[in-house]
Amino acid sequence: MTEIIVETPGLVAFGGDLGHDVVWDQLESYGDASPDEHDLFRSRFEVVATDAHTDGDLYQGTTLMQVIRRKSDGRMFGWSYWQAGGKYGESFRESNGDDFADELPEIQYDWDSHDWSEDPEVPGWYVFQPVEPHHLPAYRFAKESA
Repeated sequence: MTEIIVETPGLVAFGGDLGHDVVWDQLESYGDASPDEHDLFRSRFEVVATDAHTDGDLYQGTTLMQVIRRKSDGRMFGWSYWQAGGKYGESFRESNGDDFADELPEIQYDWDSHDWSEDPEVPGWYVFQPVEPHHLPAYRFAKESA
């Protein structure tokens, strides 16, 4: 089996169906990865937050983040995506592995040797970067004091 999890001290990458299931929060149901792949994820990571806000900028949508914790050292990593606004806003959850190919040579894809007639889809890599908690300022109506 090809390695589907690649780790460095500062980055974590998930490939193929497992990567898709992690970023779409489908580890418990409807996922495309095998139960063994889900178990591999759970043995090394835990989900901290799904669809967490990142910046509070809500103009025509927002950037959200999936956050995981690596069990071996407790470090948290996040992968962000754009969620369009509105009642039927589309979620843009695309692989970002190409952005990290220099830092993670294990995930570089050989585009020239890909047989497009046999497989029209290229397996994506989803790279999680270190994150830390950030509290957005929020307000609520004051409660009347008695």
